[in-house]
Amino acid sequence: MPDESGDQNQSDDPLDLVWCLIALVVGGVLAFKVLYAMGVRENEELSLKEIVIGLALLMGPVFILRTAADHLYKDVKTGKITIATYWTTIGGICVAALSLVGVTSIDDLIGLIK
Repeated sequence: MPDESGDQNQSDDPLDLVWCLIALVVGGVLAFKVLYAMGVRENEELSLKEIVIGLALLMGPVFILRTAADHLYKDVKTGKITIATYWTTIGGICVAALSLVGVTSIDDLIGLIK
């Protein structure tokens, strides 16, 4: 929703891409694990159903975290919370999301790539 200056209720901070990249990692790990559990293997063609599921799992965390970030940034603009609280909350959500999909260290990501 645009405010009086015409811009979206978003921070202009380039660090906002940090949470977006982490959300993409979470979505990628989630999509990989679910598709692997469905029996999709390397060098196989994906069906339309598998492509849709993979894209939904990949982009779902990005949309969810974007919504949370928008709500938190509205609180920053109204003075309910500080920008430090905003980043602490976003960081906590990202860490919890990574832990939820089983990524607790960089070794976990390297293991998935192999």
